[in-house]
Amino acid sequence: MPITLQNRPGHNIYFISHEGEVSDNEFLTFYFQFLQSDGFDASKNMLIDLREADSSPRSANTLRQFAVFVKDQLNDLKTQPKVAVVAPRSLSFGLARMYQSFALTVPWDFLVFRAIDAALVWLGVPEDII
Repeated sequence: MPITLQNRPGHNIYFISHEGEVSDNEFLTFYFQFLQSDGFDASKNMLIDLREADSSPRSANTLRQFAVFVKDQLNDLKTQPKVAVVAPRSLSFGLARMYQSFALTVPWDFLVFRAIDAALVWLGVPEDII
């Protein structure tokens, strides 16, 4: 699968990596299943790595649909986890920023970075988690 998930419980973070082309359907299926799974802990931070992703299939409609889903899924969240997206390529960066604007009412602290080291510092985790 072009999206992989690693749970890093010692650092209170999920590390999610996208590689290659990820279709809109693959994107939504992965995140819908992950966020609805019994093992999902909404209080954990997330690091989403798009360094090796081809984001060309991503549509604005999919990002809007995902933002609505996340808002509905996390509407009663008591904490505000951090979500860092690492997107060095212009297209991935722009799409992540578009999602950020769609998700202004989602209860998490969401930032997009071009460099992974800046994202790790913001999340307060060491480099060895990747």
